[in-house]
Amino acid sequence: MLQLVRAFFDIAMLRLGPEDLPASRFLLGFAAVAYLVTGEISVSFYARDIGDAFLQLAADIGLLVAFVTGLLVLYGKAARLGQTMTALLGTGALLALIALPLSIWLRWDDANGIGSSLPVVGLYLVVLWSIAVTGHILHRALEIPFVGGLVLGAAYFILNVATFAYLFPAEA
Repeated sequence: MLQLVRAFFDIAMLRLGPEDLPASRFLLGFAAVAYLVTGEISVSFYARDIGDAFLQLAADIGLLVAFVTGLLVLYGKAARLGQTMTALLGTGALLALIALPLSIWLRWDDANGIGSSLPVVGLYLVVLWSIAVTGHILHRALEIPFVGGLVLGAAYFILNVATFAYLFPAEA
């Protein structure tokens, strides 16, 4: 288990790629469960109810799978889907755990009328890190330059934000 967390951490630190993970359905399932659990915790901070949280997680996973599958098919690398998704889901869960204390801190500050910008800056840094990690994983999976992976990681982030703004508009 510790080796698995270390592998996801090394991918998040841009030292390993998805090709360094074993092609395992069990590992993919484990990463998916970890992603869903950490996602549920993260979504609970702003979802209206459990149904809304479920829909947001389903949309998130569906968008990620569609985007990555489309890219891998387009580049003729569809055989790498399992390892690529494992890397994205595992690092996504890890980054969500890193962001969790910042989200709790922000929620506490908001509830107590404290306008601290430190948790917001921290969350922005985690988002930027997440884009870099996604770009790194796509760079390695698609065998494209790192800058191309970063562009695709940023494109996915923008697509994700736009999709969520459309499907789950913030209440005024």
